Amino acid sequence: MKLNFEISKSKRKKLYIQLYDEIKNMIFTKQILPNEKLPSVRQLVNRFSLNSSTVLKAYELLETEGHIYKIPGSGTYVKDRKNYVEDQEQKPIIENFKYGQIRINESINFASATPGVEVFPTKKFQESINKVFHEAGGEALKYHETQGFIGLRKVLAERLKYDFHDVYCSNIHITSGAQQALDLIKKSLLKPTSTLILSRPTYSGAINTFKGSCKIVTVEMLEDGFDMEELEEILNQTNVNFVYTMINFQSPTGIRWSHEKKMKLIELSKEYDFMIIEDDCLSELYFYDNPAAPLKTLDKDNRIIYIKTFSKILIPGMRLAYMIVPKELSPQMVAAKFASDISTSGLNQRALTFLLRDGFLENHLEETRKLFRKKFELIVELIEEIQDLEIYYRPEGGFYIWIILPNFINSNDLYLELKKRGVSILPGNVFYPDGAKDNRIRISFAAVTEDEIKIGIKILNDTVMSFKKINNSSDDFMPII
Repeated sequence: MKLNFEISKSKRKKLYIQLYDEIKNMIFTKQILPNEKLPSVRQLVNRFSLNSSTVLKAYELLETEGHIYKIPGSGTYVKDRKNYVEDQEQKPIIENFKYGQIRINESINFASATPGVEVFPTKKFQESINKVFHEAGGEALKYHETQGFIGLRKVLAERLKYDFHDVYCSNIHITSGAQQALDLIKKSLLKPTSTLILSRPTYSGAINTFKGSCKIVTVEMLEDGFDMEELEEILNQTNVNFVYTMINFQSPTGIRWSHEKKMKLIELSKEYDFMIIEDDCLSELYFYDNPAAPLKTLDKDNRIIYIKTFSKILIPGMRLAYMIVPKELSPQMVAAKFASDISTSGLNQRALTFLLRDGFLENHLEETRKLFRKKFELIVELIEEIQDLEIYYRPEGGFYIWIILPNFINSNDLYLELKKRGVSILPGNVFYPDGAKDNRIRISFAAVTEDEIKIGIKILNDTVMSFKKINNSSDDFMPII
């Protein structure tokens, strides 16, 4: 491959930006073709007399923007642009997430899946931070182990040993949130030739992470889990490598899998030799004294990559989650983590360690469940009073309500109209890899107060009625022939 450009140290532009710009230009002008292998880091270092960190920065930026992909042990390749051109159906979620994870006073935010600040244990976290500085001092501010602070991993291993099989410090990995965990799986395990199964619908963050990095096949989500007949048909026809699931209180439906289907999925993983990625963000937030067990509790053969975040159950700004991975995959995860951000905040990891050691989390979760149950019962009662809306599934925990719209409303049109009226929701198509199902919306009550719920659902009702009037008016119009 000819690299017909030069990198100049005399320019004001940083060296890695120059390299990034030049390679990006070659990709867009088709001087480098889709799936063509790029020069190695060492080759670029020698060609342009650069530091390896400069080349790595350029490649990381290109990968972050979706221009290239890596195959561990093979090299770096150009991504086919048709696989990462912005999906028009994803625009609503991108727009919403400009404020969807952060509360904005002038919006009633039914889009956000992040709990409001009133549930954050601010004082307790401050106490934990003070303990960290008292015991560790400046050590807490250094880079920590790439795999995660050993003290935190020991505490997690001790907590999990009664419910999970074969969990040790060595196969627990601390990540900067669950989204990074998904990204590390993509970077370290998925290949363009891999096949991954997602449900219809599924968590939009998983769609955005995995789309373009592998072949995606979907299976219908029923009220107790996957459509197992459809799944087995797929498995009989396709060599599946991974299945992604949210077993408890799934986004966007709130569905909780039945025990029978959980067992069946594990049996199929052994029979057809695929790995299961379990994204568990909400299992502790059950409402009716009926705890929700993760799929991982049934995993006796280490076929599950388990992801657990503290963003939904504790403090999102800590950006802390962990993965439990089979021992043989740990080196790949460590390498991918190091390339991503070297390590997760040591200060936050140490503070979380104190919160877990003193039993605080259990008491905090009990209070959080009471709060969310109260909001859940209020919002369901109000939605059920709107005659044209149907709640697809009445969840037993979490904070998602999946709503079926009447045939005279398109979810994108409703999203836009509600946005004008100061209410944010998410249209259903962002939860489908192919952008299907424009007659559903997801409402989350994580970030709203009870007063905001009352006002927001009233606005939703008024908006639905306005669409209905427009529809009836058009039906009443009969042209003269």
